[in-house]
Amino acid sequence: MPTWSTPERTEPPVDPVDERAALEDRLEYHRTTLLMKCGGLTPEQLALRAVPPSRLSLLGLVRHMSGVEAWFHAYDGRPDHLFFWDYSPDSTGGSDEVDATRADDDLASYQASVARSRAAVAGRGLDEASPGEDYTLRWIYLHMIEEYARHNGHADLLRERIDGTTGE
Repeated sequence: MPTWSTPERTEPPVDPVDERAALEDRLEYHRTTLLMKCGGLTPEQLALRAVPPSRLSLLGLVRHMSGVEAWFHAYDGRPDHLFFWDYSPDSTGGSDEVDATRADDDLASYQASVARSRAAVAGRGLDEASPGEDYTLRWIYLHMIEEYARHNGHADLLRERIDGTTGE
């Protein structure tokens, strides 16, 4: 894969039909924003670190968000897959370990994790507690929006360092 493609992003409506639609639309906006920040970059650029001693990279953010999406996965009752965390079973670096030659695998893992999230909560009520936990699906949506917003800010700075691109 020479460069990652840049997805089209839809602005969330200013008058959502209900709370669930508002949460889903805003989360999708942030998911797409992260991929937009990575769009047009080579795997080597995606793996570039911020500034020492930070190990932060765009590819690391994508890997991290693949794992964070697991907040939703609890609703489907299936075991979690953590292949997006480690390239090898004995690795302990998590999303900080990046390998530019595996960038396409990381994108596929992220997309699979997001698809699983969508399917796991489809038709679930916002007041439904996460299995075995005290927090609700509503709380998870809000937490995920917050998590993406924070990391999209990091992605802005990383992208600017790589090629000077700023903004949306």
